[in-house]
Amino acid sequence: MTVVEVIDGSCGFRTRIVVRMENSAIVRLTVSSECDAVARWGLGVDLVEWRECLGKRPFESHLWRSAMETLPHRSCPVLTAVLRAIETEIGATKPAEVAIRFLPA
Repeated sequence: MTVVEVIDGSCGFRTRIVVRMENSAIVRLTVSSECDAVARWGLGVDLVEWRECLGKRPFESHLWRSAMETLPHRSCPVLTAVLRAIETEIGATKPAEVAIRFLPA
């Protein structure tokens, strides 16, 4: 099981993501968030075929399409965090902190 927390500094919402392998092709995704749009999106992406969303055409996956239809900001870090959590759960990457920092110009 892989658990990730996202804290978006611009909106201030916290999101918790849990990814668990169901079998060799499917992961179970649980998304709970203080953001209504993210929480609503999370309800529709329970079981995910990870090869579809990490493969050659991720933009065609249900995970990606539903995020673009539901999340109000294209730059919302939650989708990226979900993809990284899936990669970690399937063993494609190691768990590691990711940060976006705005520096003085």
